[in-house]
Amino acid sequence: MQKRRFKSAPRVSKARRYTLVETIDRFFREATVKKGTRRTYRSNAKNWTTTFPRLHLDEVDRSILARFVSIRKDKGVTDTTIRRDIAFLGTVFSMAISWGWIDANPITALSKKFLKESPPRTRFLTRREFDRLYAAASETLKPQIVLAVETGMRKEELLGLTIDAIDLRRREIHLQETKTNSPRRVPLSDVAIATISDLIARPGRPPSRFLFCKPDGTRILCNKKGFRAACDRAAIVDFRFHDLRHTFASWWVQSGGDLYKLSRVLGHRTLQMSARYGHLRTDDLHEEMRKVETRRG
Repeated sequence: MQKRRFKSAPRVSKARRYTLVETIDRFFREATVKKGTRRTYRSNAKNWTTTFPRLHLDEVDRSILARFVSIRKDKGVTDTTIRRDIAFLGTVFSMAISWGWIDANPITALSKKFLKESPPRTRFLTRREFDRLYAAASETLKPQIVLAVETGMRKEELLGLTIDAIDLRRREIHLQETKTNSPRRVPLSDVAIATISDLIARPGRPPSRFLFCKPDGTRILCNKKGFRAACDRAAIVDFRFHDLRHTFASWWVQSGGDLYKLSRVLGHRTLQMSARYGHLRTDDLHEEMRKVETRRG
């Protein structure tokens, strides 16, 4: 009797393994993110790819994440920065899951309790400090500083501001592209209007759609070097351009401005984000103290 021959089962090819480097490369090719966010993500990505240049996606687990945290802390990196690096990787994994490159996101299983979140930064200038900074700034930087403290706009919103977004008759700026993706209108003070008008009418200004532009008409992308030099000349320490936004908010509150309306001007998603400046307004506390003293007396 002839033996029946059974065909062997076909070999199942193993699914391809993708490296972290090629995953991040594809992320930057396909992810839709703003320019400022993309620059931040590039920095986050470099921290991962230089630490683990040959790591595969399926190798990323709690032990790898713990090693990354230890390596970064040994280099003196703050907990807040490490949290952002980890959050970036979580975003990359989310996209990798949608591509079918990986099944689960290891970041969701990571406890970040051991990474302390820094309190919200509220560094702001006093009036005297602002005067020193203004005096030390270059002629190109001066109007940027003024508009930053007069409008509370973010640096990218300010440097990317176009002429057609400015309505001097209505005394406001219409921001279509913002960090929160929510268009908003920013009211203009007398000082802001005078500064904008001077910039537009400045002799020798090149034809440009941008309020702040280079001699060839293209927009100014970065002012970090010049701003840092101005701070050094003015002897102002621990201060960044974004802190001019904090300065606007702090001056607003100290002058009795409403927190809810401040949140609308700044474009905050929640009132809680603006509430960080609430401790700067003490007039109502002094008034209440006088009432208590009167009753007690």
